[in-house]
Amino acid sequence: MKIHSVNLSNTNVTLTAYLLDSSLEMPNIKQRPAVLVLPGGGYRACSDREAEPVAMAFLAEGYQVFILRYSLNQHAVFPRPLNDAEEALTLIRANSADWSIDPQKVAVCGFSAGGHLAAALGTMGSTRPNAMILGYPCILEEMSAIFPAPVPGVDQEVDELTPPAFLFHTFDDRRVPVQNSLAFADALNRKSIPFEMHIFPTGTHGLSLARPLTSSGLQSMVEPAVAQWFGLCTRWVSSVFGEFPSSIGPVLDEEVHEYSLDVKLGLLWNNEQCKKLILAAIPELGETPHPDAMGVPLRTILSYGGDLLTEEEQKQLNDALKTISVT
Repeated sequence: MKIHSVNLSNTNVTLTAYLLDSSLEMPNIKQRPAVLVLPGGGYRACSDREAEPVAMAFLAEGYQVFILRYSLNQHAVFPRPLNDAEEALTLIRANSADWSIDPQKVAVCGFSAGGHLAAALGTMGSTRPNAMILGYPCILEEMSAIFPAPVPGVDQEVDELTPPAFLFHTFDDRRVPVQNSLAFADALNRKSIPFEMHIFPTGTHGLSLARPLTSSGLQSMVEPAVAQWFGLCTRWVSSVFGEFPSSIGPVLDEEVHEYSLDVKLGLLWNNEQCKKLILAAIPELGETPHPDAMGVPLRTILSYGGDLLTEEEQKQLNDALKTISVT
């Protein structure tokens, strides 16, 4: 995994990228969906509890993840935070090829004030995400009373271009009443924008993953029922973006320019000369190797095979394979 941070245009605004590496063992994953995480904090801070732990959870599901630390306090006058989110989303899509991202599968995930910003990006942004994930979001204009500067009521901004949404909230939330999510869901419904919403009966504000990891050591911040939101969310994202591609057989559709140990066994097996060389060197493979092995590079098979070939024997086989022309 690669991690790097980019300074954006506004003061003290950063975008941190968490990028999973490609692997020859996972040839079905050439592009990944991405999630842009917007932590909460009342536009006065960006909560660490709603930042990296959430990013790690999405990374474990195979997404590329970004954390935006947007304009705060005296710099949080709208639309400045929205401009930060627009710039971040534009940067993600502009670098989608280098970062192995599908530019049409970028979700925004925001909590509390970050949920307001995520909803603003999805309803008012000059560029918009493909899906919104909103955790106990501030939605209504009246929430401006707790912020350093007034904010628009994003329930009034929902239009036909607004992407589908996943919302979760707790009925017990006194800091940001559940009416915020209900109002946004009603606005989505009126514009026929698909959404999934979960209202859990108990739980304080700011639960993040609702697990001990993000609890700050407070039992009140641990709610096993609310912790279900993440699994429900990733299932919903898969329904919107689709699952990672899979098939019964190995993926053998790439073009081969040169035979070597780094080519999948199935592609080598399709060439009789390669097959004979490999069988002579590794008779343990047999005439019909296991179907799962056909989608794996020969070098990987050898690394798992332990003492099938010495390093010198591997080099000799690799050099011999390279002499066979690709037709």
